[in-house]
Amino acid sequence: MPIKPEQVNSSKLPGALRGYDRDATDELLRRVAWDYLQVERAHSTAVEEAETLRSRVQELEAELASQRDGFDRELRERTAVLEAQLERVRNTLREHEQRDEMTRRLLESAQRSARELRESTRTECESLIKAAQRRAVEIEAESRATIRHSLREIDRLNKLERDLKLQLRTMLESVIGTSSAEPAPAAAPLAEHVPSSAVQ
Repeated sequence: MPIKPEQVNSSKLPGALRGYDRDATDELLRRVAWDYLQVERAHSTAVEEAETLRSRVQELEAELASQRDGFDRELRERTAVLEAQLERVRNTLREHEQRDEMTRRLLESAQRSARELRESTRTECESLIKAAQRRAVEIEAESRATIRHSLREIDRLNKLERDLKLQLRTMLESVIGTSSAEPAPAAAPLAEHVPSSAVQ
């Protein structure tokens, strides 16, 4: 089970005869706990951002599906209107069969208008659907790129966490291993990794 920053900060190492410098070691533990806390916060932020991006992709996919359904519904409604108009024209033609030539011309004109209107409506709807699909692909690509960036940042933070743990373990082993020697300045190598605000 991984330790928490507050556990590092509150750790109390046992003292021994001619042991470590307690003040220096406590200061080192405070600095390590601060760095560890920053890494943990950055990791939490990256995970939240990745989850937000996944939610946004799902919302966009749902929006695209809704738009596609709307386009299909509109096409069906327009087709139904055109078919109803065509049926009315046919009924009118049947009522005026004695005017055969005029009736044929009227029917041809109505059919041509219906075909043109249906074709233009279909073309317009297909164009709108393709534009929406292209935009959805672009949004998905941007979201995936952001997610990949967030995952790389998480990997970097995990590596930093492992490096900090290794440095802490090495320094503690060094402090414990040199208990018979004169006390050496602790936390000097780690000072490079501690922000100035942490020391204050």
